[in-house]
Amino acid sequence: MFDEFKPDFVIHAAAIAVTDFCNQHPDVAHKVNVQGAINVANACKAIGAKLVFISTEQVFNGNPESGPYTEDSTPVPDTVYGQNKLEAEKELASILPEMWVLRFTWLFGLPERNTTINPNVVWNATQALFKGEVMRERGNEFRGLTYVHELIEQFPKIFEIPYGTYHTGAHNDASRYEIAEHILTELKLESRLPEVLVQNDAPKTRDVRLDTSKLAAQGVCFTESKAAISKCLKEFGY
Repeated sequence: MFDEFKPDFVIHAAAIAVTDFCNQHPDVAHKVNVQGAINVANACKAIGAKLVFISTEQVFNGNPESGPYTEDSTPVPDTVYGQNKLEAEKELASILPEMWVLRFTWLFGLPERNTTINPNVVWNATQALFKGEVMRERGNEFRGLTYVHELIEQFPKIFEIPYGTYHTGAHNDASRYEIAEHILTELKLESRLPEVLVQNDAPKTRDVRLDTSKLAAQGVCFTESKAAISKCLKEFGY
């Protein structure tokens, strides 16, 4: 396919990103997440294509200190998926200098026609409401949350910035519980909050937020997470 189409840019987003599956099947995860990425990088090198490699905030999942993490922070992944992505980052850099590594925050959105969608904060909330389930969210977990359509719109800018590693996505000060509360409020369900949302904290605080100021300095900026969620819901008619 590379020989036939000879792309100028390749966005390598394919991966097994389900943490539990990767932990249970490390050999399969490594073949896809590391060796598969190496294959793509070698194919890019052979035809002179530039590569965007999608990595993850999970490279910091085992760090003892809390985020937000900069690109200079030392990653300590404690999941197979995070370990795979960090290994792939290093392997690809030795193959192809013409590359951008984008470490993503958690993306959110709603399904398009004839598509599936991965679990995300907005879709999880709407599904819980459809099914009559109680949402149990952590007040001591913090992650960046980025509207997927804002990310897609930024790629023409990304193709123009210097090669390197960039933390990518929206700034977010709110906990998972506060985000769920915001979603329900935007859906005009304030009166039902006590019955549909419960705070269920983890034994310790988890903060894997990324400092995205390096990318912002290149003109690639994102709407803060709560405002972006409001934008998403409005665009989809909620």
